[in-house]
Amino acid sequence: MCDYTQVEYCCQHFRFVVQRWCSVYERTNKVCAPNVTHLEVRHDELCSDCRPRSPPAWEHMIRRSKRATPYI
Repeated sequence: MCDYTQVEYCCQHFRFVVQRWCSVYERTNKVCAPNVTHLEVRHDELCSDCRPRSPPAWEHMIRRSKRATPYI
């Protein structure tokens, strides 16, 4: 079984992060039943789904035309 860490966020969501793949997965690439070995609680952090969306840092580099052209 593959070893996982369960990460809990302040938004009450949780994620499973793999620590180590088992030998069966390394040979077959088929995910087996998770074995949660650690619990990590992040009370000061939101998960990626709940974080506010901000434009990427390179957004200002894109030149866009002033008129909208619909793609139909």
